[in-house]
Amino acid sequence: MTGVGNHGKVSAGRLLERGASELERVHVADPRFQAELLLRHALGWSRESLLSRLHEPVPAEASGHFFQLIERRRGRVPVQYLVGSQEFYGLSLRVTPAVLIPRPETEGIVDEAIRVLADTPRPRIVDVGCGSGCIAIALAHTLPEAELLAIDASSAALAVARENSLVHGVAERIEFLEGDLLEPIQGMSGKIDAIVSNPPYVPNDELGTLEPEVVDHEPRPALSGGKDGLCVIERLLPAVDETLRSGGFLCMEIGHDQDERVRELIQHTSLNHVRTVADLGGIPRIVIANKP
Repeated sequence: MTGVGNHGKVSAGRLLERGASELERVHVADPRFQAELLLRHALGWSRESLLSRLHEPVPAEASGHFFQLIERRRGRVPVQYLVGSQEFYGLSLRVTPAVLIPRPETEGIVDEAIRVLADTPRPRIVDVGCGSGCIAIALAHTLPEAELLAIDASSAALAVARENSLVHGVAERIEFLEGDLLEPIQGMSGKIDAIVSNPPYVPNDELGTLEPEVVDHEPRPALSGGKDGLCVIERLLPAVDETLRSGGFLCMEIGHDQDERVRELIQHTSLNHVRTVADLGGIPRIVIANKP
């Protein structure tokens, strides 16, 4: 990196400009904003503190850390992994390369689950493929009477989710289980009020079209939905059918062109398609189905 070998004690403002310039050189989006996030992380400062102290010299150790972060971001490591957090549904969650980075569109699952459970006292909810725990924790935080089970095949992901649940004070109401889809709760058939899931749904031949931050750094099992993107969903829907109580709901995220095919898969179960909700980009994103 240009100028990395001569950090010295330069001002925070100068470091910010240099970091933004380095990110801009490799066409990282929003280079100044991302450089600011990394500088704040290196310094341990809030945004307000940084903006009011741009003229202050930065200790060499913090400066060196900042430039290391900039160099890794130039290598397309996601900024969320570099700072170790991502906001979801108003909550700051720890994220590591063991978990998918929560996306804004996934917040729609939480919105729809809250809507369908509005008249259900003490709902029992299962989050399938919980990753960072973002959906389960947001639901536990918003629905104080809810009981949740969060399932993931990755023990490393579950460790991150447990940590996030402790930070947000909902660990006592979430049981974390390791296993494939709904297998860990096979004995609870007909006892679940809602199942929520953001399953892997990217077709294998589209993985290469994703940004390097995604395909090179986020966990492949959380992305790949097999040849047509529906491999996991095809296995999940029959298990959902068996597990939901009569009147229970499924709220599930899908890919950009999968609504029609997912509706066809639902028709092979006893579930009824209720609606598909579009994300802010107008793309059909959240499928809601219920069990008669």
